[in-house]
Amino acid sequence: MRIAFLFPGQGSQKVGMLKEWMEEDPQSVQEMFEEASRICGEDLLHLVLEGPEQELNLTRNSQPVILTMSALVAKKIPFPPDFVAGHSLGEYSALLYAGCFTFDEAVYLVRKRGEIMQEASPLGEGTMVAVIGLSLPFVESMVSSLQSEGRVEIANINSSDQVVLSLERALLPRVLEEAKKLGSKKVLELRVSAPFHSSFMEKARESFARVLDDITIRKPRYPYVSNVTASFVSDPEEIRSLLLEQLTTTVRWKDIMDLLVREGVKKVLEVGPGTVLTKLFEREYPEVRAFPTFSPEHLKTALCEVGEFR
Repeated sequence: MRIAFLFPGQGSQKVGMLKEWMEEDPQSVQEMFEEASRICGEDLLHLVLEGPEQELNLTRNSQPVILTMSALVAKKIPFPPDFVAGHSLGEYSALLYAGCFTFDEAVYLVRKRGEIMQEASPLGEGTMVAVIGLSLPFVESMVSSLQSEGRVEIANINSSDQVVLSLERALLPRVLEEAKKLGSKKVLELRVSAPFHSSFMEKARESFARVLDDITIRKPRYPYVSNVTASFVSDPEEIRSLLLEQLTTTVRWKDIMDLLVREGVKKVLEVGPGTVLTKLFEREYPEVRAFPTFSPEHLKTALCEVGEFR
């Protein structure tokens, strides 16, 4: 039986999410966030602790914040995984943990990535929504029918009944209307500031390529699964190419979960803020034990459960 470490993506952030970690280990929190703040030129710790939420949710801020918290939690896990994967932004956290980047390199990359992605789509013009309760063929049919009215694309295939769309904000009422007609349980707008993993990010891909070219990517220490291919990738130059492609390509998270289960994964840790990936795994594969680690108490529970197994 095997263990996977999964790293969350954008949307998992919220004001106050470091409060319990500050109470548990203030020195580690302050050291890591001071370093990240130095690289970003912004007081990220104050932003996480005090807000405002609107500022935290800006792509250029939320990406380094989530990566830094994931790195903080990862340092407290005393055993290695069999596999690593990250959802969207979480790929950078996974690659950092696997030794492909240094912490400074990873923070710099996601800060620049966030800035470039935000510039590629003016604030408020686009959004992302999770369509819950419809299978992929129904969502594909809906998207196809709406594309004559505006830009809408499939950004993430998260599970058998959850698909995320990137779209023009003006098209949001039509998506809500059509999803309801098809029987969707819920359509939830995400806490992101641009429509990612779609053609909206084409300009970002061109600009980010120049940033990524200046970074040396090392071979991962642990088997790592790409968002784009949903397969294991170890060649540094292939990783570089896929990180660029990821900006404009659908995240195949369901396929990643399928792969990990085929490889014998029985327990997963969601390393960082939130419970998004934990809940996706629990719904898709209830036989796999999934543990969030967003607080010291949740991490202790996960380590107790998984440590015995390990």
